[in-house]
Amino acid sequence: MRAVFCGTPAAAVPTLESLATIADIRRVVTRPDRPRGRSGKAQPPPVKESAERMGLDVAQPSRGSDLTGILSECGSLDVAVVVAFGMLVPSAALSIPAAGFVNVHFSLLPRWRGAAPVHRAVLAGETRTGVTLMQMDEGLDTGPTLVTTSTAIGPRETASALTERLAVMGGGLLGRWLPAIVGGEVVATRQDETRATTAPKLRTEERWIDPSWPVSRVLAAVRGLDPWPGAWFRHTSGSALRILEAEPGSLALAVGEVSHEAEQVEVGVGDGPVRLLVVQPEGRSPMDASAWMRGRQNRPGRVG
Repeated sequence: MRAVFCGTPAAAVPTLESLATIADIRRVVTRPDRPRGRSGKAQPPPVKESAERMGLDVAQPSRGSDLTGILSECGSLDVAVVVAFGMLVPSAALSIPAAGFVNVHFSLLPRWRGAAPVHRAVLAGETRTGVTLMQMDEGLDTGPTLVTTSTAIGPRETASALTERLAVMGGGLLGRWLPAIVGGEVVATRQDETRATTAPKLRTEERWIDPSWPVSRVLAAVRGLDPWPGAWFRHTSGSALRILEAEPGSLALAVGEVSHEAEQVEVGVGDGPVRLLVVQPEGRSPMDASAWMRGRQNRPGRVG
């Protein structure tokens, strides 16, 4: 198969590697280099790094509208594969490959259409998710589905860990099914619009935990907002406290009350307590919650 691959983050790399075993990849299209890390220097996206190690040609358009010209330069194409590309594909580009664009999407469509399907599923308290191979159309993840596979979400699994797992699943699913899809052997199924939910990009302001939330929602935020923007409490010390690991607690506490007993730190929330396991005070490194409290001379304070 003659293919083009479009993707950007590390989660797209397993599918790129899988595609390389079954197709002649004419070009890899990814986002431009951007500043990353403390240095502030422009760094290549993970897909570009992987593609260059594999000796593949890379294009980095600054606009989605440039994609039409990039594909036209690749000659006759059988298919384009997309994973977390981060740019809208123009309608003029969709018809260039003979079999169109196949999107590897990390949800069970039509649930969680959009930029953050894994995070939104965890935030919503979902217990199952999966990967869908979808035939792209002009809408946002609205095209007909081709193949799906599902998996349970672990009760303590974070969005970042789940993304890594789904990325591997997606690469395997594409490797198994893409030849049949390109060969016209897979029947596309129209999505049920009545079951559709959206998964918009995460916003910085979503990081704040409201202590009036129930325990289940607080724990879902800790897992679902990992690694960014994180789940944070506002503390009466005047600084913010990120919660990296937590579990249901056992103490009787008022909403917002913090307790430190028997080396356990617990916070009262809407319908019970949450036990803090690993925290990160603002401007500091992650630490055991009890160590954080000892550093405060065992003055629990409150969150709000």
